[in-house]
Amino acid sequence: MGDLLEAVKEKLAPRHLATLSRPSSWRKVYRRMLIRYLDPERPQPFPRKVQIEATSKCNLRCTCCPHSREADKGQHLGPDELRELLGRLPRLPARVVLSGIGEPLVNPRFFELVDALSERRIQCQFYTNGTLLTTRKCEEIISRPSIFKVEISCDGVCKETFEELRPGADFDRWTRAVREFVAKTREARKQRRRLRVGALTVLNKRTLGEIEGIIRLAADLGFDHITILDTVPIDDIAASLCASQADRSTFSREDLSALGRTVGIGVFFELRREQTPPKARLRCLQPWEYVFIRAGGDVAPCCALFGSDKAAVVGNLLQDGFADIWHGERFREFRRTSSLGTNPLCRACTLY
Repeated sequence: MGDLLEAVKEKLAPRHLATLSRPSSWRKVYRRMLIRYLDPERPQPFPRKVQIEATSKCNLRCTCCPHSREADKGQHLGPDELRELLGRLPRLPARVVLSGIGEPLVNPRFFELVDALSERRIQCQFYTNGTLLTTRKCEEIISRPSIFKVEISCDGVCKETFEELRPGADFDRWTRAVREFVAKTREARKQRRRLRVGALTVLNKRTLGEIEGIIRLAADLGFDHITILDTVPIDDIAASLCASQADRSTFSREDLSALGRTVGIGVFFELRREQTPPKARLRCLQPWEYVFIRAGGDVAPCCALFGSDKAAVVGNLLQDGFADIWHGERFREFRRTSSLGTNPLCRACTLY
């Protein structure tokens, strides 16, 4: 076991090595995953994490999102299609992320999808831009115990920035709707309804100078936490908005975390590394334990690089057997190149 552990340490990135220093985490997680990490083509028997796209349609045309520049009008996922997708999985997951490229609440049958998951005792979370949080939809969300987490995009603390980055949105209307929704979730907690509500903000050249204000706004709106993410350079337009390391030197994570504690909100980060790890250093676990299933059934090993010109499609679950996809050559090749550091899609990702 000692030699095997040392071999694994050679492949793990620093953030995963930190986990090895915690004995409980090591015993419960890494002992079962050693062989898998040594063999990049050998995943778990079934994915631990499943994300299913409720719709590939959206009501906004956000600057950082390639969806705003795609000709494809997208499609909704229906409850019968969702049941078929679930039936094709080798094992039902305990939780599903019911989001993808589009805005989930655009789908008129979204809550039927939630109920289809609940029928199988599957909890769900989803991401939303928050512009469609009407009073009725707020009540629909809160009344469903299977929804355990909702993440709402919050890009900009002033009206000009917010509406520039999210064409089609109205900042004042969004603020009122989100404040009402968060207040109702807090009231529901008094009845022992466990529903977490978080904010997401994409760090870019436009939001860089407002990041402290965004944290204060999120706290004022009542969010439990806020996650600050990097812009994914999925195409040239998105890449032009990415904040450089020099840009980010204007703030520190420690200061932003301290600000969060002061105003009463947790602050989390999903930002690119200061230095790209060397090749042959495992740094992302998604291809081994995660699948992203699009509304039309296409399966991808990752949801970060979702542009139509860069998406890595490894099969279609409505046409192929899951085992054929999960253990198929395209998925194995993706894992192989990801672990070696030669996968061009992974190396374009800010989190790799």
